[in-house]
Amino acid sequence: MNLDLTAYITLICTSGVLNLYLCFYVFIKRHHYANIAHLFILHTGFTTIYCMGAAFSLLSVNLEEMKFWTVIQYVGMPFSPPAGLLFVMQYVGIKVRKKHIFSLFIIPFISLIMVATNDWHHLHYRVFEIDPVLGAPYIHQEIGTWYMIHGMFIFSSMFVAFLLAVYRWKETAKAYRLQLIALMVGQLVPIVTAFVYLMGFTPQGIDPVPMVLWISSFLYLWSINSSRMFTVMPVAKDAIFNSINDGVIVLDEAYRLIELNLT
Repeated sequence: MNLDLTAYITLICTSGVLNLYLCFYVFIKRHHYANIAHLFILHTGFTTIYCMGAAFSLLSVNLEEMKFWTVIQYVGMPFSPPAGLLFVMQYVGIKVRKKHIFSLFIIPFISLIMVATNDWHHLHYRVFEIDPVLGAPYIHQEIGTWYMIHGMFIFSSMFVAFLLAVYRWKETAKAYRLQLIALMVGQLVPIVTAFVYLMGFTPQGIDPVPMVLWISSFLYLWSINSSRMFTVMPVAKDAIFNSINDGVIVLDEAYRLIELNLT
């Protein structure tokens, strides 16, 4: 195994371990974080599966193993961005309903089926083979029709989540903006990396996205520990406080006091 491949696997495993840690950490403390914790657990859980599948794919020695671990990646990868979008929606105050979860997971489920059965129809990958120059585990692929649909959906999920966080910026007190920065950068990192990958500026035959997801995970972990992410939710309170003369008490979903204005 060459040094470059070892570095790729190390970065991907770092992303996977951090997401797994976040998943278990929030799961253990879920009763302190109200309903939003469940969506974050889904998001980090799916991301963990994606990263671990990508790491094992780079340890493959033949095409069959590469195809198997690609399917494993799609157990997590298509579901992670919409789960992240649902998490951001609830974080900024948009009530998440079961119909939202169902509708956002339709395309990811189809993508998983498409990849698992790609040898029969080639709608996701027109070509999926070992790179003829680099050899295993590097992949030479040509995308199909469903891959484009899947890609647009994934990109849109992350971009909408990013825009929701940006939109909430002016309505959020300065004390809580670090949380929004973590959310925005956490969504922006995979968007930019995926774009650079599609433009052909990354190592050939390697998906670079799971290599950079540790950055998003680190930001979420930092935000949870430093700015009380989940326990202190951003609310649009500044405008209210500036426009009324009565005393106001603001509670989060777990009925914790997060703001007090007694006049």
